[in-house]
Amino acid sequence: MTIRMSWFAAAALLGGALASAPASAQELVYGSWTAPREYQNVHVMPEIFKNIEKETNGAVKWKLIPGGAIADGKGTFAAVKDGLMQGGLGIVTYAPNTIPSVYAIYSTVVLGHNDVVAASAAALEVLYLRCPSCLEEFRRNNSVPLGGWTSSAYLLACTSPVKSPSDLKGKRVRATAGNAELMRAAGGVPVNATLVEAVGLLQRGGIDCQHGVADWLKTFGYADFAKYVADQPLGLTGPAIGWVLNRDTWNKFTPEQKKIHVKYAAWMSAKQAIGNFIVSNEETLDVLTKEKGVTLLKGDPKEWEAVFAEFRKGDRDRNVATAKGFGVPNAGSIIDDYEKSIEKWRGRSKEIGRDIDKFTEVLNREIFSKIDLDKL
Repeated sequence: MTIRMSWFAAAALLGGALASAPASAQELVYGSWTAPREYQNVHVMPEIFKNIEKETNGAVKWKLIPGGAIADGKGTFAAVKDGLMQGGLGIVTYAPNTIPSVYAIYSTVVLGHNDVVAASAAALEVLYLRCPSCLEEFRRNNSVPLGGWTSSAYLLACTSPVKSPSDLKGKRVRATAGNAELMRAAGGVPVNATLVEAVGLLQRGGIDCQHGVADWLKTFGYADFAKYVADQPLGLTGPAIGWVLNRDTWNKFTPEQKKIHVKYAAWMSAKQAIGNFIVSNEETLDVLTKEKGVTLLKGDPKEWEAVFAEFRKGDRDRNVATAKGFGVPNAGSIIDDYEKSIEKWRGRSKEIGRDIDKFTEVLNREIFSKIDLDKL
């Protein structure tokens, strides 16, 4: 126990030293709690870090440490705040009282379409340009939000066939925030667990289903245990905050270094939304059905529509009440802004299609270029 406590003390001192050192004199650490082979860790952050080092002439270097070696999903906000690591992937549902205004957005399950581009752009627009309390909560947490995205519409992946709400009755489903209420409305029993925790729960029989995107079947290994996928879009959520950055570190960046980071935050957002949650999703399902014995099950959409209709009746009121309980007085207007912004961006998303560079350009022009970096 003494050795373990000494390690934690040393790690804390190291983190504090890194956070207080000049940005130009250190190798900054991005701690990702997702698996090393997860899309962001393989296809996104390494490319960003290589380009940042190049464009700052080596003054700013980032190191990726994946797999939760420093902090898990629940501990990321605290680890970044305290300087144990300088950046990480932030999912507010794992710490809803930390950034409750963003949690109000994340809890709003978007049903009726699977437009990841529109939902991601809308979430970022509200976060940066229409939600002062969102940014203030990050300030109080000694952090800066850089970029983000929503998921694609979730699917049910189960250890036994589940095609319809009647099949789901009594089944234990990993689901968080608004998704948990959706699963409850469908007759399931929601279990609040992280994406990483869900692997062991599926293996041990602690849960019957994982509610999430297709790509996670591969990257988290769910397909080894959950062989039956209901081919029915069950709502998309977000935003994930792709780069929660320690504020002390951010404040030591030069104005040009800040601009470079924000530029790549926009690319990260576009790359994740399209590359991961559209293209990779489709490729994963195709491979798993051919090579891993995963079976796609077609149910009756009308049964799910009935669940959606019942769910929508109380969804907004539940989310507003929860946010107010966390001290967010204007949660209703945040949610309304988000839903209106999604509809606006749905028209724009048709122009963007699957063009990551075009989406990056639009995000930079319409959102990131309007951020006052001195006040972020």
